[in-house]
Amino acid sequence: MQARRSWGALLALTMTVGGCSLVDGDQPRGTSSSPAPSSAPGDTSVELFDPPTDGRDWVVVVEDPADTQQVADALEAEGLALTSVNRAVGMVTLRSADDDVQERAKGVDGVSAAVTDRSEDWQPDDPRLPEEGDLTPATDIPPPPTAPEGADPFDGWLWGTEAIGVADAHQVTTGRREVRVGILDTGVDADHPDLAPVLDTGLSKSFVSDIADIDGPCEAEDCVDPVGEDDNGHGTHVAGTVAAAANGLGVTGVAPGVTLVDLRAGQDSGMFFLGPTVNALTYAADQEIDVVNMSYYVDPWLVACSGGAQGDSPEQAAFQDVAIELMHRTYTVAHEGGVTLVTSAGNEGADVGAKGPDETSPNYGDVAHARTVDPAECERLPLDGKHVVGVASVDEGDERSTFSNWTSDPDDQRIDVAAPGGQETDGRGGILSAMPRGLARAEGAIDDEGRVTESGNQRVVRSCPDGIGATDPDPDERCGLYTWLQGTSMAAPHVAGVAALIISAEDERMNPDDVAARLRETARDMDCPADEGVVHCEGTSERNGIYGEGIVDAAAAVE
Repeated sequence: MQARRSWGALLALTMTVGGCSLVDGDQPRGTSSSPAPSSAPGDTSVELFDPPTDGRDWVVVVEDPADTQQVADALEAEGLALTSVNRAVGMVTLRSADDDVQERAKGVDGVSAAVTDRSEDWQPDDPRLPEEGDLTPATDIPPPPTAPEGADPFDGWLWGTEAIGVADAHQVTTGRREVRVGILDTGVDADHPDLAPVLDTGLSKSFVSDIADIDGPCEAEDCVDPVGEDDNGHGTHVAGTVAAAANGLGVTGVAPGVTLVDLRAGQDSGMFFLGPTVNALTYAADQEIDVVNMSYYVDPWLVACSGGAQGDSPEQAAFQDVAIELMHRTYTVAHEGGVTLVTSAGNEGADVGAKGPDETSPNYGDVAHARTVDPAECERLPLDGKHVVGVASVDEGDERSTFSNWTSDPDDQRIDVAAPGGQETDGRGGILSAMPRGLARAEGAIDDEGRVTESGNQRVVRSCPDGIGATDPDPDERCGLYTWLQGTSMAAPHVAGVAALIISAEDERMNPDDVAARLRETARDMDCPADEGVVHCEGTSERNGIYGEGIVDAAAAVE
């Protein structure tokens, strides 16, 4: 599957390995682990409803969040089908095929805005679904690099965790199970053997439903995307980097001792819309989740501008105003709820601190048009949010990944730190992490027997508990699949994992500002590189527009 903007498959080599021992928290490898975490969610200010199958999605803003339930009741009395009510932020979402939704919604007392991200006559292209290639079982399977003693078998491929000192950090802590990291993404594969031991499926929640125009056919009868599944693969990959279990299988995450929570807010297509994003972050605050990783931007606007940008219609401008307002409300709710927010800086290779072009927006709901965006009036959501840690990407040589966003203004707070995200250089420049089995099969990377195929030979690896060969696997074995991806989406979870280690080392919940400060203060200083084309680095080794305050350092962060 070719996902948009956030990631791209690089390559892989097929491989299986043997040996399996489980570990929990700070226990030595090889000791028995506790069962996978499972928690009952606490009270939440977010209420979800099964959506109608047809119609456009609308976001209604309540001027005073205290009036949200009253407004929701009034909207329902108007005959509008609600899809969610968020009493903390003051947001009601609904889906309707009617053409007078805005008029009816704005007629309700307490409503300050009602917007939709889809024009009435817009029709998207057919969704791009995976196509199978050569299903012949792969041959000529080379071994992975030698892993450190006691590590998981594919850890020798994890140049990213080596670069940020994760092994040394693990001498202090591998993470406490009480520390929770939310993966706000396209889902997390609960059946992946490297994620099942650390994923709290009881606390996990889905905030999205399939949109047939972009996601393809519904995978569930009510079209609500189920928890524990990931047809896109992005969320599963991110989750593996944060906390893949240290269990003698596949790879080890940055913080394998913590707990993961699936906050499913991304569509199968890889798009992240406003309503699900706001609801997922609010829920994270309600459940006292410690860290949330956000490797995405809020669709359909790469850059949202107050009052819109030149060429935007009044309706498009109104939507951008609502997106900015609701995301700012949500940042505050999350911060007050003790959530450390980590996000990717973006993959446009753009100077986010200067005026520049946005030729891709909107990417849904209407035809994209060229715009000039000014950071003084426009925001990349969630990168520009208050209390959000922005992460740029570096390659194996600590140089800026050519796709990574940067800033020409050294005082610009959008780029806080940098972390490994990869670079396609010699074919192995990406980040290796977990891949859902269902996606691998849909793409033809494995066959019906679970064998890696010639189609998957250059991008997928397989790790099995008993070391059965890749050409003849036992179908009953829970083998883990892994793939290489690159992007700032891959850099951010390295930082989210380090944030979780910081909290784990303190033995208590921490103020998000303190966690962010520790990440920045302990980051490894980096000098500005030589100018490269349009990229002109400004600042000092302590802070500059390429690395922020430096490359994140897990070992220094937990000392």
